[in-house]
Amino acid sequence: MPPKKIKLHVSANNASNGVLNVKVTPWRVHLDPGDIVHWELDVTGPANNDIQWFRIEQIDQLRPWPFDAPEPPDPLYTALATGSGSGTVISPPINNHNGAGAVISYGLTIGFIDDNRRKRTMYIDPDMIIDS
Repeated sequence: MPPKKIKLHVSANNASNGVLNVKVTPWRVHLDPGDIVHWELDVTGPANNDIQWFRIEQIDQLRPWPFDAPEPPDPLYTALATGSGSGTVISPPINNHNGAGAVISYGLTIGFIDDNRRKRTMYIDPDMIIDS
């Protein structure tokens, strides 16, 4: 089964009005037994990707983490952007600790360079949906 890919892109290069463009595609990823997820920097966006690093966070307090060990905050869930602008986190295989239809919230902490060349961080919270 091919991995599910989640692309991350942040651009902060519009100094005239301070716009910060953030893209997480897809926002909600659907998972089946045996799936793994690749969170990766999107190097094909309309502007430079200003992400320096990102970390996957476990935030759902009601449902267990849907992947085999290790769990966040393990370093496995942190990626640094390389010179080519790429960076990837690859999950372990999905476990069966959540039933079909479960929606698992998780967080992305992202370090980026703003339009004034300052290092900044942001936090966003997309979802994973267990389909079967």
